[in-house]
Amino acid sequence: MLDPPATSRPSAPAPARRLGEEVRASLVYVRDTIEITRGDHDLLDAWILTAALDANMATVMRDPALMVVYGGAAESAPDDLRRPVSVNAVAQSLVLPFETVRRRVLRLAREGLCVVGPQGVVVPNGAVTTDAYRVQMQARSDRARRFHHDLKAIGALATDESAPAGAGPPPLRALNWALSEYVLRACNDLIALTGALIASRVLLELVVANIEALAAEDLPAWARDPAATGQAARTAGLARSLRVPAETVRRHLNGLEAQGFCLRRADGWVAAAPPDAPPRLVAMAQANHANLKRLFTRLRQLGALAVWEAEA
Repeated sequence: MLDPPATSRPSAPAPARRLGEEVRASLVYVRDTIEITRGDHDLLDAWILTAALDANMATVMRDPALMVVYGGAAESAPDDLRRPVSVNAVAQSLVLPFETVRRRVLRLAREGLCVVGPQGVVVPNGAVTTDAYRVQMQARSDRARRFHHDLKAIGALATDESAPAGAGPPPLRALNWALSEYVLRACNDLIALTGALIASRVLLELVVANIEALAAEDLPAWARDPAATGQAARTAGLARSLRVPAETVRRHLNGLEAQGFCLRRADGWVAAAPPDAPPRLVAMAQANHANLKRLFTRLRQLGALAVWEAEA
């Protein structure tokens, strides 16, 4: 059968397809950013440090004058401007046992990655001004630029989310703070869905493996019945991607299966939706759309979109 002439094709994706592509691009971006931020750290250690640093910098991020001074790549806020956060607050934000976080924080402090004082935990200036950390910030920025390109390509960003050409690169630390806020919001939604941090990370990896290679027109069908449409993933492959033992992945997959979030087919594992989950999943997709708008509004204000558009 001949393809219809180009003039007869719709000029933009159907809403369901576009939303599916937006969700997929967002999940892959969140997964990639988690791995960039993790680096060579243990998964839980990286999450604890990220949550603590985000809380430490809240005062700076809310002060426009301090953002100007400390938002660039060269300078970072001194330790006396960093707001300590309690171990309990970190544990609650990540839905982790207090003792698990306390034990890991003490070990991270011995490694010089955080400081524990009477008021709480601080990720110090020295931990985020190394060459390795600057490379990590740039990698997160580069991944966000590709994310912006992907969303533009599927028509998920409104035209007013572009920006006129500006002068100079965007402030790298401030840009990373905005990216971190978006990723932490997405992770918190996933953790709330499953009730456990590591289980949520395993589910994220499984969903990405199921849908990353799907054609765009198949995404609405996947949203209606993920277990029937998703491309199955093996435990060993998920373990390699997550850089954790296969037994750890298998244990969490079994727990997710008991909750109804995945099932085992003959060819591997696929994500699923429990009977009561669809309204929550729709709400998560809507929240993600709002969070994306907030993120790209902030990136436009920081001048990042102008630079990325010029590069494109």
